[in-house]
Amino acid sequence: MKEGAVLTVDCRNLDGTETSISGNPTCITDDPATAMEGVSIAVFMNPAFTHNEYLKQLEPFVQAGLILVALPGQTGFEYAVRKIWKEKRKDVNIIAFESLPWACKMSNIGKKAAIFGFKEVLEGGPMQISLDNQATEEAVATLQRCLGPVPVLKINHYTCGMSLNTLNAILHPSLMYGQWFGWDGKPISEMPRFYFDANKLGIQVMEDVSNEIGSICNAIAKEFPELNLKSVDPIFRFLLRVYNDQIKDKKSLYTAVRSNTAYQEIMHPLKETEPGFFVPDFGSRYLTEDIPFGMIPLRGMAVLMNVNTPAMDKVIEWAQDVTGKEYLVNGALAGKDLWETSCPQSCGVTLPSQLFGC
Repeated sequence: MKEGAVLTVDCRNLDGTETSISGNPTCITDDPATAMEGVSIAVFMNPAFTHNEYLKQLEPFVQAGLILVALPGQTGFEYAVRKIWKEKRKDVNIIAFESLPWACKMSNIGKKAAIFGFKEVLEGGPMQISLDNQATEEAVATLQRCLGPVPVLKINHYTCGMSLNTLNAILHPSLMYGQWFGWDGKPISEMPRFYFDANKLGIQVMEDVSNEIGSICNAIAKEFPELNLKSVDPIFRFLLRVYNDQIKDKKSLYTAVRSNTAYQEIMHPLKETEPGFFVPDFGSRYLTEDIPFGMIPLRGMAVLMNVNTPAMDKVIEWAQDVTGKEYLVNGALAGKDLWETSCPQSCGVTLPSQLFGC
């Protein structure tokens, strides 16, 4: 981009039309001081495994009144902020949203990207009772102007609700497990579509993980009835809410996942071993991001709330085996790689009451 390339994004709109948008950022820099100069709203839209580094780099330049927005705010984002920004976080308005605004993909870095589908509604929440409600409302309005009419941004609950209302942590590891658990190691010749070819095992695991998240919510509601987590949706309701008209068959979770037109061009992450033959890419973000920054922090919340999670455990145990990581040891969150996740325990959260607020 610095050398003159222009980024073009091809969009498939909700009404079926296709448009293209071209433009570049006004500032491209690796200097955090330059990046933060004059900034009142900072938006993280980067992968969760980069959040800690960005938080560390930006911390010296954080000013009171800054609004930090995670879009999406992957599970455990608030615990990383608490750990890295320490006391400074108390003077910052922090908002997290539940997902990216789009189903999208970069096809040529810095030059070409595509939006396959738009989320229709995204819910978000503050890390604490806002220090400045008007500033928060203005920040959300600014983001809405940038995004356009969809997705509609709504502020509904605390970031804890965002950690529980986590789409990627449920969808991606579950469908990877469903497709590749028991794989014989032989290359395949046909490339499976990630959602449209989802099998019943993956969908069932997805539903089971979603139900376990519901159990965590129930345990939180029982111990902390003042918290509003009613908008934490089961996965089927979540998909219907954010994709609605893009889902062509709404009879069940199975049919909804396999008929969501926003997902139709997304393939399983694969590596080509020789022309026309492929093996799964277990180094894709579906496992390297959505396990340590998705399912693992959910598992940590479950520990603090005394909720059993057999579905999560079998996915985590399989995923850590194929990625060479260690998070669970004999059913306990005691693995050597736990420190590099956003699990609440790795960020110093040891009591249920520390899961909420600032």
